[in-house]
Amino acid sequence: MGKLYLKEKTFFLIYSLALMCSAAEQEYFRHDWTNLTWVEARNYCQVCFKELVTVTPENIKTISLNLTSDSWVGLRKNFSSTDNSSMSWSRWADGEPLIFQNWYPGWPVFKSSSEKTFCSCNCPVTTATTTTTTSFTSFTESTNPDVMNVTSFTESTNPDVTSFTSFTESTNPDVMNVTSFTESTNPDVMNFTSFTESTNPDGMKFSGPGEDANVTDQTVMNYTGLWTTAAPTMPVMPECVRSPMLPPDDPENTTNYIEDSCVAMLSFGAWVEKNCGELLPFICYEDRFVGQATVAKTTSESAILTWLHGPGDIDYYRVKVKADGELKEFQTNNLTYDLVDLTAGTHYSVQVFPVKCRRDLDPQETAFYTTPNKVEKLIVTDVTGTSVYLNWSKPAGNVDFYLIAVQGGEPIQSNTEGKEVGSLRPGHQYTFTVLSGVGDGSTLSEGTNVRDYTKPGKVSDLKVSENKMHSLLLNWERPEGYATGFRVMALTDSDEVKFDKIVNQTEERVTPLPMGTKLTLSVTALTANDTLEGDNVTVVNYTAPGPISNLNLETTSHSLTATWASSAGSAPSFNVELQLDGIRVNPTHNLTEHRKYFDGLKAAANYTVIVCTFSGLIKGQPVGRSKFTRLLPPTDATVISSNKSHITFQWSAPENIAKVDYSVRIHASFWGHDYSDVVDNKTSYTFKDLNSGTNYTFEVRTVANGERSAPAVVSTCTDAEKREVSLSMLCSSAESLLCDNTTTRDAVFTQLEDHFKELLGDKIYWRLEKLETESKA
Repeated sequence: MGKLYLKEKTFFLIYSLALMCSAAEQEYFRHDWTNLTWVEARNYCQVCFKELVTVTPENIKTISLNLTSDSWVGLRKNFSSTDNSSMSWSRWADGEPLIFQNWYPGWPVFKSSSEKTFCSCNCPVTTATTTTTTSFTSFTESTNPDVMNVTSFTESTNPDVTSFTSFTESTNPDVMNVTSFTESTNPDVMNFTSFTESTNPDGMKFSGPGEDANVTDQTVMNYTGLWTTAAPTMPVMPECVRSPMLPPDDPENTTNYIEDSCVAMLSFGAWVEKNCGELLPFICYEDRFVGQATVAKTTSESAILTWLHGPGDIDYYRVKVKADGELKEFQTNNLTYDLVDLTAGTHYSVQVFPVKCRRDLDPQETAFYTTPNKVEKLIVTDVTGTSVYLNWSKPAGNVDFYLIAVQGGEPIQSNTEGKEVGSLRPGHQYTFTVLSGVGDGSTLSEGTNVRDYTKPGKVSDLKVSENKMHSLLLNWERPEGYATGFRVMALTDSDEVKFDKIVNQTEERVTPLPMGTKLTLSVTALTANDTLEGDNVTVVNYTAPGPISNLNLETTSHSLTATWASSAGSAPSFNVELQLDGIRVNPTHNLTEHRKYFDGLKAAANYTVIVCTFSGLIKGQPVGRSKFTRLLPPTDATVISSNKSHITFQWSAPENIAKVDYSVRIHASFWGHDYSDVVDNKTSYTFKDLNSGTNYTFEVRTVANGERSAPAVVSTCTDAEKREVSLSMLCSSAESLLCDNTTTRDAVFTQLEDHFKELLGDKIYWRLEKLETESKA
C-alpha cells in the first residue's frame, strides 16, 4: 500500500490553545446579490472590505444564522499552487492560522493511498490516559457491553495521534462505530475518514464521499461537537503483530477529489470543498473602524473639522452637520473641512462617514458649541443700597445662560436677559461684566462691561418739630457710609412740591407752607457728586386746618359717595362718619382726600354723612347731609297657589334692603282686567275674583321715597272650567265626493284651528278637537 502524505491530512488538525489578545470588533457582510469565483470574491473583499471571512468558534453561529445559500469563506487548500512546501488547509486568507474546523461529513476528500502495514489484536477497552498512539484497522461485532474487539492495528510512532482505519457494526450501547480511518504521521492530528451505521442509541452516523450526504440538525450538532472537543481517551495499548494488509479500495475518493479546492460554508454552517472557479455568493469581513473627529479654531461663525483616515482605499468622506433639527451634508476627499456660516452659540453634532465602495463605514463623531455672541445694550436699570439690577439684549444666535462677573465677587449665572446683583456695599462704584454662555459653561463669549454706583444709605431718626401755620422744622442723623449731601422736600397729597432744597447739614426749616395742609416731608442722601439719590425717609405732618364746603352726596342702590372742598386752599385731614336713622353704621375714617366712598349699604335707605376737619389732632366744625340710596327691584316672582278664581304670588325682597313697600299689579288682556295694590313690607299677595281659564300677568315693584323700581314679572293661568261646544260645518262642492275626501276634511280643520289661534291665542284656555262620524251606507 502507498503512504499517506501528511499534507493531505492536515484538515483534522485540532488546536487546544489558550490565547489572550486584543482583537478589533469585526463586521460581516454577506453578498448574495452576485456570484463570483473564490478569487474574484477575495479581490472584491480586499478592495471594499478587508478580506474573505475567517470562521472561528466565536463567529460561526452569527455567520451561519444569516446564510441562505452556499457561500465562499476565506479558506483554500493551497494559497500558492507553486509552493509545494506550504501545508494544505493551514491558514486563512487573512493569514490567521486554522484553529477551528466544521467540515460536513466526508469532506475534505483525498486521493487514494498506497499500500501500508497494519497490525491486528484483540484487547479489552479501558479508560486510561496515555501518550502512546494506536492505529485501529478494523473492529468486529461484539455483544459484550464491556469489550471492544480489535482485529488489527498498525504501529505508529506518533505519540499524540490515533489512526482509525475501519470499524464494523457493534451492538454495544457504549460503542460508537467508526468505519474507515487513514494513517497520519502528523503529531497533532487525528484523522477521521468515514463511519458506518451503528445501532447504538447514542451513536452517530457519518457518511463518506459518495454516500448519502443528508444529515439532520442533530447529526451536524454532534459532528461539530466532535471536532471542537478534546481527543477521546484511547484503549490501553494491546500487543500487536505486524502483518501486511491492503486498505479497502475507494474509487469515489478519486472521483470527488479536487486538487486545488476552496471552502464554501453551507447554509447551516458546515464546510465543503468546491472548485475555486465555481460562482457562489461570498462573505466578507472588516474590522470595525473606530476613529475620532476633532474641532479646532471655533468662533461664533466657523470651525475647522479634522478626522482620521479610514481603513483601506476610501472613495471620499461624507460629512453630516446637524444643529437645531437642521441637517447639512458635505462631501470631500480631504481629512479636514472648514465649517462656515454657523450660528453663534449653537450645539453642532458632526459625523464623518468614510465611504468605501459606495458603503458608509462607521462614522467619526464629535460635537461642539460655536462661541456665543456677546450681549448687547447692557444697562443698569435700577440700583439700591446693596444691589444693582442689570438688563441687556439677547445677542444674535443661541444662548443657554449668562455669566455676570463682579469685581471682588463670585460669578453669578442668569437664564434671562436681566439679573439683580446683590450683596454690594452702599455708595460704591462697581464694574459689571456680562458674558454669554452655552453648554456646560466651557464656551463663553467676550464680556460686555458697565459701571455704576450703588445708592447711598438712608438717613435715620427723622423728626418734625415747631409746627406752625406756614413752617416746620426737620432734624435727622447721617446714614452709614458716604454721602455728599441731602435733599429735603415737602409735598402735598396731590404730589405738589412745596419745598425742594439740597443741603449739607442735618437740620432744615421748611417754609413757606400752606395753612391747614397735610404734607409729606422727605430727606434723601446723595452721592456721586449729588447726582445719585438713595432711598428717601419720609414723615407726614400738618399745618392749621380749614373748614370744608360744598358737601355733595351721590348714591346707588348699595353705595354712597361724599365729596367736598377745603376752604382757603387748605388741605387738612377729615373725619367722616356715616349714620342711618341717627345711628352710626360705619366707623370713623381719617382721610386726607376730599372724597369718601361707602359700599355695602342698604337699598332705599336714608343715610346721613358728617364730615369734620382735622389738622393733626385739632377738630374743625362738622358738616352733615342726608340722602336715600336707590331702589332695587324684587326678584324670583313665582306663583305659589291658584284655582279658578284666586292666584297667590310670592317674591323675594332685594338683597340688603331697608324696610320698603311693594306695588303689586295683575292684568289680563283678553278680559281687559287690571288690578293693583300696595303691600307694606310683605313679600306675598293673593288676587281674588278672577276669571277661570284666563292667563294673568303679575308685576311687583319696590316703592320708597316716592320712587318705584323696575318690575319683577310672572304669568300664569287660573284653573279652567271646561265647557264643550260642538261645531258643525256644511261642505258643498261641484266636484263629486270632494267634501268627503280625507285631505279636504284635514285642510278645513287646519284652517279652523288657525282661526282660533289668532282669535284666542294663549290668553284663555281652549282646545279644538275633530270628531269623526261614520259614513252612512
